[in-house]
Amino acid sequence: MDEKLPLAKAFEIRPERFRLLEKGLPYLDWKPGKKILEAGCSVGDASAYLASEKKLDVTAFDISPDLIHQAQEKHAGIKNGKLQYLCADAANLLFADESFDGLFSESAFSPMQTKGAALKEYCRVLKKGGRLLIHDFVIKNSQGDLLREEVVHIPCFAGVQVQECYEALIQKAGFRKIHYEEEYGELIRITMWLCKVYKVGVEEIGGYLSQYFHNGESECGGCGKAVQTTDSFFKRADLSYCQMIYEKI
Repeated sequence: MDEKLPLAKAFEIRPERFRLLEKGLPYLDWKPGKKILEAGCSVGDASAYLASEKKLDVTAFDISPDLIHQAQEKHAGIKNGKLQYLCADAANLLFADESFDGLFSESAFSPMQTKGAALKEYCRVLKKGGRLLIHDFVIKNSQGDLLREEVVHIPCFAGVQVQECYEALIQKAGFRKIHYEEEYGELIRITMWLCKVYKVGVEEIGGYLSQYFHNGESECGGCGKAVQTTDSFFKRADLSYCQMIYEKI
């Protein structure tokens, strides 16, 4: 593997990346033709998969114009189902009330700084009874808020919360819990894949990510310390991964 491969690309080519999405579908009742919204779609692989393989009518958005452009180019050839990509802010969606039957987010919720506002928008654009699927990182150490400042420079983990915090925010926005399951195996799969891509050991991957998001600066003052605290964060925060499914009340 290319040691210089961008992190987004490493995730894009990860094997079995739709395994957890498939696992969640039985809870969702997303039949062909249902209108589904993806929040934080990146280059659009998950939405393209649902449109082509499950015949869903999928609209996907991301706040990055560059990622949306890549998604539009990459999946322009999909003919089964309906699929469109838009640039939008999760906290200020332009869709009409109750426009969608379901909504999902893959590893895009934890980095948000406006989780509460985004959830209110998710609730607004979903039909009553519409289901919300979130796959994301979670920390199990209740002191995680204090620890997280050590990895604020890594987008995937900058906003990660304990499950209780996620649940309180989601329920406050107007949802009730249908299903929650810790998916630690998914975290292991992600970790082992990144170790393979970047040719580093399991004990070194946290430090590698820390250096990666310091953007390879030639004079990275304090970078060594950041690497050490990042590795320490993963251990002390008790990082995991979860599947959360909620229904609009």
